[in-house]
Amino acid sequence: MSPLPARMTDHWWWRPGVRPGRRLLVWHILPDDQTEARDLARRCQDKLAGLQGLDLIPSEWLHMTTQIVGFDDEITPAEADAMTAGVAERFAALSPVDVSLARVWLHSEAIMLGIEPPRALDSVRTAIRDAVASSVRVHQLADEPNWTPHMSVAYSNTEGPAAPVIRALDLHPDPAPLHVSEVHLVAQERVGHLYRWERRAAVPLGES
Repeated sequence: MSPLPARMTDHWWWRPGVRPGRRLLVWHILPDDQTEARDLARRCQDKLAGLQGLDLIPSEWLHMTTQIVGFDDEITPAEADAMTAGVAERFAALSPVDVSLARVWLHSEAIMLGIEPPRALDSVRTAIRDAVASSVRVHQLADEPNWTPHMSVAYSNTEGPAAPVIRALDLHPDPAPLHVSEVHLVAQERVGHLYRWERRAAVPLGES
């Protein structure tokens, strides 16, 4: 676990190329109907609810970003279809994965739930990255070669000390199971202080 930050910073700066209305294609693990994972996120948010400077993520937009592909307007429909087929082919050789949301991580920009075992989903991400590399010409694979799986529960929207956030949180909550049986391709855009998306595809792992 990384050292706790001394200060919170604003998550909502504009990343290169991102602008209102412009969508990114992203592969997400979504908790959807997994009640225990959603309940853990809600309990964390309940502890943060009285604090200023945080945007709590609504339940329907909880997600685990697995791989940012690239901007939707730079990827052709044929490339997206080939990528999705490539992910499906690679996922067929994998089995669904059971992990736990087992600890709270605090980044200067976000409050997150990490997984145990921490590397259990590496094969899932590798399969996605291989499919992207083989089918998409303009992609963002080089931007984040390493991955620490997490599900964010809140984003910081201001600069300030982290101590109030740290005091409010239980950094070692009771674990909640997360069953990863599929990954979703979404077209995501930033709307104010929220990430919203349109679902494009759901690709199962093995015999889910």
